[in-house]
Amino acid sequence: MKSIRINEISVFTIDDVNNWIKGKGIGLVDYLLKIVLAIVLFIIVSKLLKKLINTIQKRLDNRGVDQIASHFVLNLIKYGILTFVIISIITQLKIVEVASIAALIASAGVGISLAMQGALSNFAGGVLLLILRPFQKGDYIVIGSSNVEGVVEEIEIYYTTIRSIIGETIKIPNSQLTNNSVINKHGDGKRALIVNVDIAYKADVVKAKAILDAIMEEEQGIIQEGRSTFVDELGNHGVKLGALCMVAVEDFLPIKRRMNERILTEFMANDIEIPYNKLDVHLIDKQ
Repeated sequence: MKSIRINEISVFTIDDVNNWIKGKGIGLVDYLLKIVLAIVLFIIVSKLLKKLINTIQKRLDNRGVDQIASHFVLNLIKYGILTFVIISIITQLKIVEVASIAALIASAGVGISLAMQGALSNFAGGVLLLILRPFQKGDYIVIGSSNVEGVVEEIEIYYTTIRSIIGETIKIPNSQLTNNSVINKHGDGKRALIVNVDIAYKADVVKAKAILDAIMEEEQGIIQEGRSTFVDELGNHGVKLGALCMVAVEDFLPIKRRMNERILTEFMANDIEIPYNKLDVHLIDKQ
């Protein structure tokens, strides 16, 4: 009786495997083959697309097209073609039915559009920056609303890359650059440097201005044309003096630091007081 049951179980198991192979096994193998074929096709198209992009890039470079604009356009072409290829492979190999894809896109369209409002505005901002070109690669810009300034390195689809004076890499959404004022300070490679310093009311203003002028004259990085010293403000605690000069954009921060240090040492050596906030208390003796 035991051997009969074993034989029956064995026959049942073999028949079950055969039925599964005939029913679902072939379909599964066919589906796996489609997946493998889709991956192979995608790799081939990616390599061909890479060669095409490189060829277009070389032609644009030869024609003197701005690198930021060419990079933006090539990325747009690249990702657009890849998206089209992926959808085409899926539909042509019938990995997923076209009706299912259409239904998915239709149902998710509203949600995606709401979720990607920021991304779409950044994309539109990138297009506007490339068309209007308020600044180019290498320009020094200041975004007052974000308190960010630096040299433009690249304009991408959604972000603009800026290198700050202290070497930080900053990614600014393109929508912030199109919706807010941007100051371009690299039109001629120069930038105005204004250094302010307070002196006491009892200090010699003429002598202090002469020291500031001498410091600017001795500083090699300063463009001597157009420099000036002046009384900027009469404050509550002292007289605010200003020193104005033009410097190269890349020398702005080093020169500013050197001038501040020299102003401090020269004022101390010449007994020119730099005031600070203090409180005088007077005691009244009623006796």
